[in-house]
Amino acid sequence: MHEPPSHDLVRQLTELQLCHPSDLRRARGRVRRLAADLPTFDSVWIDSLVQLRLLTPYQARQFEEGHGDQLRIGSYVAVDELGRSDQGTTLLARRLHRRDRCVVKRKRIENERHAEVGRQMQLVLERSTGFAHPLVVLPNEVMTDHGNELVTVSRFVPGLPLNELLVRRGRFPAAVVFEIGRHLFDGLCALQARTLVHGDIRMSNIRLTESGLAVLVDGGIRQAVHPEVTIHDRLSLEAYDGIAPELIGTGTSPTVSSELYSVGCLLWQLLAGRPPFATADPLAKLAAHQQQPIEDVRVWAPDTPAMLAETIRQLTSKLPQERPRSYDEILQRWGRPTTFGRSRLKQFRRLFDGAVPHFARPNVEQGASYWIWTALMLFAFTGCVALIYDTGLRGELLDVARAMNTAVNSPQQDAITASGNSERSSESVRTSRGSVRLPVPSKEGVILLNERGPYDASSITANIQLTIRGGAGIKPEIVIDDVPLTIAASVVTFENVTIRQRENSEAGLLAKIFSQQLTITNCEFLPIATSTAPPDQAGSSGRAAGCVAWSPLDPTQATAGQIGIVNTAFHGPGNAILFAKSPCQVHLTNVLKTGSGSLITLGSKCQINDLHLKLDHVTLRSSGPLLQLAGEFATVATAEPLVIETNDSVFEVAEADSALIVVVAPHPRADADVAVRVQARDSVVSPKTMLLGTAIALGQAVKELEADEQFDGLSRGGIDFAGSLSRRIADARTAKIHGPRSAAKIDYPGIDPRLLGPSRKTTISSD
Repeated sequence: MHEPPSHDLVRQLTELQLCHPSDLRRARGRVRRLAADLPTFDSVWIDSLVQLRLLTPYQARQFEEGHGDQLRIGSYVAVDELGRSDQGTTLLARRLHRRDRCVVKRKRIENERHAEVGRQMQLVLERSTGFAHPLVVLPNEVMTDHGNELVTVSRFVPGLPLNELLVRRGRFPAAVVFEIGRHLFDGLCALQARTLVHGDIRMSNIRLTESGLAVLVDGGIRQAVHPEVTIHDRLSLEAYDGIAPELIGTGTSPTVSSELYSVGCLLWQLLAGRPPFATADPLAKLAAHQQQPIEDVRVWAPDTPAMLAETIRQLTSKLPQERPRSYDEILQRWGRPTTFGRSRLKQFRRLFDGAVPHFARPNVEQGASYWIWTALMLFAFTGCVALIYDTGLRGELLDVARAMNTAVNSPQQDAITASGNSERSSESVRTSRGSVRLPVPSKEGVILLNERGPYDASSITANIQLTIRGGAGIKPEIVIDDVPLTIAASVVTFENVTIRQRENSEAGLLAKIFSQQLTITNCEFLPIATSTAPPDQAGSSGRAAGCVAWSPLDPTQATAGQIGIVNTAFHGPGNAILFAKSPCQVHLTNVLKTGSGSLITLGSKCQINDLHLKLDHVTLRSSGPLLQLAGEFATVATAEPLVIETNDSVFEVAEADSALIVVVAPHPRADADVAVRVQARDSVVSPKTMLLGTAIALGQAVKELEADEQFDGLSRGGIDFAGSLSRRIADARTAKIHGPRSAAKIDYPGIDPRLLGPSRKTTISSD
């Protein structure tokens, strides 16, 4: 006999107007199917209502945790959580009796300041009464009767924040930045006409909608809550990226001039792909804004038009009197937003609809220009040899350089330079061993693999970009024999392929990539162990060095090295990703690493730069270190720490006498205990793992360093996986954490196997 939902659940659902008795009757059939012969607890009813789309997953979690009554905030019902910080939460909500959506922000305020903050917010409401502009969002309601919380309600803008888009794409095209600037100045001009200021212009407060609007949100809130600029307000690091010098430590309120400075810094960051002062210390950022000039953006983005660069130079002047006097003054130079400009932003926004954005590159006319490009590519390719971090790799790359020169004159290379016959680019030519030669790239630089293969690896040079993509519904294999897959192109993308090493292969790597950008999506890398040498070495003698080695084509470009890896697994021995030179941005999402060797290695030629390393839903299982740190990061004392942001990840380091992060250098920096800083959220490391250690050389004993304070938010706990150690992706799902976790989390941290493609059943050997 199936029990009805509890009286308390029915009461909450009715009061929140989430469903009616008729909806519960409609859910009975699903409840019977879900429960089978088991009792029908409230959780079964909740799951059924989610399937019927009467509840959102967020609402379901609140009910299951016994917090259903907390979904109501005044006359609003929370629908989903949009963001969370130490100071509060941002919720997507709807008003009772209505279906339209809004944003509810709940911010915790100290008791002694609660009344004053409430008064300031009421002033903002009074001054903005009747204000409506499509490019600016101000609160339209304030609730101050929620204990120590300030609750604001504002219009919901269904767009993506610029900081998320910048991480996914890297620096924006100048034409797009110009249009975003016009939208911002137009919205701010409307605020100025009402004697209002926004007060918190930063990347996360600008949303780019599907209709091509760049909308400023959360106007007026920060000025009321944090009227003075200090480092004691526990703001996010991003909040200090555009602080005008005259606001720092003076108690001065934001003005049009300070807002212009903030916009200038933001446009600079969109063009350069990094903030004007890229340090992880808020105090250092504030000092830099006061004391250091902001470089001409063309140093970092040489293709910036002179008019745009000059305007940004004026906006970011340290002296307010040297900045433009008003937003209208800039709009008179630039012109107001147009339908054409909005279409450009709309088209740009559409590029992010997939899991990983793909950006069209201009077609380069073939012929003589191609050979100039190829010569430059080969020059850069050979020059990269000097950047590789150990002698073995240096020798291998010399061989690769010779192979690339041969490839330029080969029939296959002739086909690449041809006009791009689509039929020929999809041909399948089988070798004597039954494998398939990689097809020739299409005119657009795409190699489409429509068979399972296996395909033989080769060396490929492309004009601008190269994409190797598995056909829909299959995951083709590229096999590595004695020479790794070697690619030189400005932008390199792998999608939905498996790259594995043949038995008895002598290759030290699976792939060598020379590019400015690298994206890997839904792929699997399967090296084999061919010797007992340390897995970090990549010589020509058949040692298991790992999966992917990356070097920049043009190391002089400040934005070289935008690396994105999504829904990808690295199995077996050796390092997953080796960087011969420091990238500028590495973002790993839903990535699995099993077997010996590190997930990420920064080689001995890596120089200190403003590297942004972010990990979301990453799993290390019976693995080596998360990071091996060499080069200047490991040797230069007093250098800024490398900041690693990790969310919802689990780290099981199984190598004996190893650490989560290893600093490798014959003479490590004297302050090696502060070489890194880990900012973790809902991430767990196995209990006995050293967090930070040093080693004088690869493969040598690791000496533990006391550095717990450098690992903020990382918890320790036992990690149970869903299955035994294998190449079957589902077995690497986190089944249980033995230790403290966030009460708000239902799912365990680590990878989501459902996003990593087909599973494998081959068991990994104990070595």
